[in-house]
Amino acid sequence: MELTHEEESILSGISFNGEQIKNGELDENDKALLTEMRAVGAYLKKKYPSYEFVITGCELKAGTAKDYNEWYYRAEGIERDSAFIATSLEMDGKLEIKDDFYGEVVRKDIQETIEGDLKQIGLPVVQVNIGFWEYLGKEYGEKISADEVLQGIIPAGNDIKIFLDGSVLSDAPYEEVVAKIKELLVRRKVIGDIYIVVLKDADSDFARDRLYSKSVTLD
Repeated sequence: MELTHEEESILSGISFNGEQIKNGELDENDKALLTEMRAVGAYLKKKYPSYEFVITGCELKAGTAKDYNEWYYRAEGIERDSAFIATSLEMDGKLEIKDDFYGEVVRKDIQETIEGDLKQIGLPVVQVNIGFWEYLGKEYGEKISADEVLQGIIPAGNDIKIFLDGSVLSDAPYEEVVAKIKELLVRRKVIGDIYIVVLKDADSDFARDRLYSKSVTLD
């Protein structure tokens, strides 16, 4: 069976039949994994046609508490410390695939929206980071709505971190600042876990130089 270099490398890493795979000799289990890997690649290409993806690895469900395989992949032109992940779950003889790349599509719009709102009410925002807890399927492609994600209409599991400049907030009670942010986000109908951090100043280390932090859940 003809394999690309990437396919051979990934299959050899997750199978006990490394030597046979190098010779193109796949057993039934390896063939099933290859079919699944190619299905994930085709899913990503169809869902996000403006991007190019390369699958880089896999964590099999065997030996874990998960009922799905995790396929690691990267997107051409996007640099980040960790790989993107797509999950594949076999249900009734069919493969259900979900991914986390939608977050890359909507992240910038959501960050700019929240940063702009905070600045409009006079808060010294240093940075807004947003992550997502959920994997979403093929129904949410490149045209996914950032507003619908932000408002929880699309259940992405929003995790929003807001960092503020404490040197500008020196005379402001932090609980009042939190209340002000919460009121703003509720008015915008934002859903998710909000983590508000006050730093010493705009150049502070995000982990070491914290004056105050508070978690808020909006649902």
